[in-house]
Amino acid sequence: MNYLYEYSDTLNRPYEAFLFDTSEHEFPVRPHWHHYVEILYVIEGNMIARVNERDYFLGERNFILFHNEDIHSLLACSMDKCIFMGIKFDVSRLNVNTQSSPKLATLLKAARDQRARILFDDEKERLEFERYFRESLSEMNEAPLGYEVAIHARLCLMFLGLIRIWQEEGISFDDLSDYISSTETSMTNILEYIDLHVEDNLKVRDLAAMCNMSYSSFARSFMNSYGRSCKDYLEMVRVEKAEEMLKFTDRPLSDIAQELGYSDSSHFVREFKKFKGITPGSYRN
Repeated sequence: MNYLYEYSDTLNRPYEAFLFDTSEHEFPVRPHWHHYVEILYVIEGNMIARVNERDYFLGERNFILFHNEDIHSLLACSMDKCIFMGIKFDVSRLNVNTQSSPKLATLLKAARDQRARILFDDEKERLEFERYFRESLSEMNEAPLGYEVAIHARLCLMFLGLIRIWQEEGISFDDLSDYISSTETSMTNILEYIDLHVEDNLKVRDLAAMCNMSYSSFARSFMNSYGRSCKDYLEMVRVEKAEEMLKFTDRPLSDIAQELGYSDSSHFVREFKKFKGITPGSYRN
């Protein structure tokens, strides 16, 4: 079974740049999440990015930002191929060492919590992201001395552009104290644990205990960090895993329901339809 969590070696590879051609690589890209932040830039064709159950259409010169822990997938919207560039990076390593500049991780979290937009048009925004992408891809492929510094500099310029756009659109970065959390590490680890053990019929109370937190504190921190309750997140992950099994196996619905910890098949059908708007049987057909 394919799990949603995509392993990333952020310690040894804080940056990754890549070129993806849908006619040469496996496509569509299944739902997944990772600890990296990721940006995709379309240079030819078009596609749909599904982010936390919401669809975004991307055409040429459009780019989209996936926050860390966003569940996202990529889908075709025509028979034509799509070519796009991507950059993944550990946002905790993307810092500017001045006392007057807050950490970019904190700024990103503030933008995410205020529902700042994630889809942009490079030509309209005049951000020169295509040049930054191509230069970062060249640095990654050729790996000359100091290539990580070069990629770091371009990413900082990218996010400076985005932050200024978000400010113009009403996103506030004045008071960032609410976005600096001492539980961030434990919250990150618990997401990975959920993804790997969701079929074990996990309970929110047990997850809170694993983080050495009370039920109410854990629930509040989870909601503040990810914009949804832990219970809803558990159900969403179960449904995403069920979707994978419906696509790639012929196992009966009762077996899928049992493996993912549903009390019975009818419970599984109700939850799947709530998130996907269609029953599991109809989805498979």
